[in-house]
Amino acid sequence: MQESGLRLRLGAILLTLLALVTYFFLLPERMSTDLSARSLWSVSLMEAPDLAEGGSRIAFSAGPRYGYFSSDGQVFFVAEHPGGAQISDTSYILPSSSGGFSLFSAEGEERAVLVGTGPFFSAGRAFSGSRDGMTVNSFDSYGSLQWSYSFPSQLSAFDASSSLVVGGTVDGILEGVAMDGTRAFSFAPGGSRLDVVLGVAVSPSGDRVAAMTGIDSQRLVVLGRGGGDYRVISHRYLESNYREPTRLAFLQDERYILYRRSDGVGVWGIDGNCDEILPVAAQDFSVAYDPAYDVAYLVALNGGMSTLVAFRPPARILGKVSLPDATMYINIIGSSVYFGNATTVSRLDFVEE
Repeated sequence: MQESGLRLRLGAILLTLLALVTYFFLLPERMSTDLSARSLWSVSLMEAPDLAEGGSRIAFSAGPRYGYFSSDGQVFFVAEHPGGAQISDTSYILPSSSGGFSLFSAEGEERAVLVGTGPFFSAGRAFSGSRDGMTVNSFDSYGSLQWSYSFPSQLSAFDASSSLVVGGTVDGILEGVAMDGTRAFSFAPGGSRLDVVLGVAVSPSGDRVAAMTGIDSQRLVVLGRGGGDYRVISHRYLESNYREPTRLAFLQDERYILYRRSDGVGVWGIDGNCDEILPVAAQDFSVAYDPAYDVAYLVALNGGMSTLVAFRPPARILGKVSLPDATMYINIIGSSVYFGNATTVSRLDFVEE
């Protein structure tokens, strides 16, 4: 029975790899007159080495499995934990044998036991929360506590850059936290029957903050750093009336904010001169920008389906690629897309013709 089960498992892996090879290698996706998508490699994660030595590492997490691989397809290590792992390219977090959670380096060295609950990464930084949902703890790369900050009520939205943390609360307050743990700003957008922050995004520089706020009516509000404070630089009322956490994201140049809407993903220019839509169904999404080609890549998640949309900002679509149904992991670096599941990882590159 064990041998039969092993054969079935290996057979499923081979079928997955064959499907990927057929779809991406033999049938490269034509995106536009000057851009196409081509697969470079697909490797199995089932016979990975244990903490193999190597250079730059790319993290992955898919269900209970997690680990690191390189851009050329070398797998450094793969491990499993029933609840999965929180992971970044430089470290990962697992439950500690002594209680709480431990921070490990990408090479597997345990660095510290983290205080707080529910640890996670944002912008490559490690954070944890409190049981009452009101406090955020920030850690350095070695797991040492940098600061703890208490918000005025329970958090309903959170985002961070390398220099700024922003939390939105259930009663509609936005507060920013500087690198030293002091308050950077506090703002109440208001303007709705029910004041709540449903989504927040911090720009890469930390100079701009976007939030989706309120129920009846709902608003998109953008704050910008001016002098020693943040002030409203753009806002608009929305036709949506979401009552759950909602994704927002800045493009890298910080001129455009992407937000969820019922007919796709909206693209709003913070100067008010752009109001476009990417017509792709998305319950959630992420976006990356490649300055070498001036192309942005939107990963739209809808049910169990993942669609990759290449577009030139603000919203000129170059093409779409549907990723395999079993995709559990997606990471975009430059013009390279790394994706896979608990058994395989693949690399897909966008190239100019």
